[in-house]
Amino acid sequence: MISPNFFFGQTLRKRGTTEADGRYSWTIDFASRRRKAREEIEPILARASALKEEVVDRKEEQKRLKKAKASDLDLTALASAIAEKEKTARELEAQAAAIDATVFDFKAVNPNTVAKFDARSPAEIIQSIERNGVIVSQALSRLSALIARK
Repeated sequence: MISPNFFFGQTLRKRGTTEADGRYSWTIDFASRRRKAREEIEPILARASALKEEVVDRKEEQKRLKKAKASDLDLTALASAIAEKEKTARELEAQAAAIDATVFDFKAVNPNTVAKFDARSPAEIIQSIERNGVIVSQALSRLSALIARK
């Protein structure tokens, strides 16, 4: 009899390679997932950073307008623009954080799973049920006969 440790040893030797992946076990390449996520995140964070820089510039402009006693309409419009840019920057940062979180998103989803589909037509399914019904009827008849003998 072959020891279970033999199979573990075989698998352990293949660890880190695609050969170790099987129907019930698989590996995840976190380095490549992280690299891909970083490639997606970089432009988003760059855009968020640019928006934050604009917000700083607009806030400086807002300070100058307040000192110059600008109209309330101008100040309100500028405050609204600042708030909108800040909101957009926060949304972009949240989007980047969500992408980054997917790198370590562990779900028990086997990528090697084999999907099974019943491609039979309804008529074929009915025929199968009838055949199995006959088998069950015969088995019940035999059981009844055995019980009657006792």
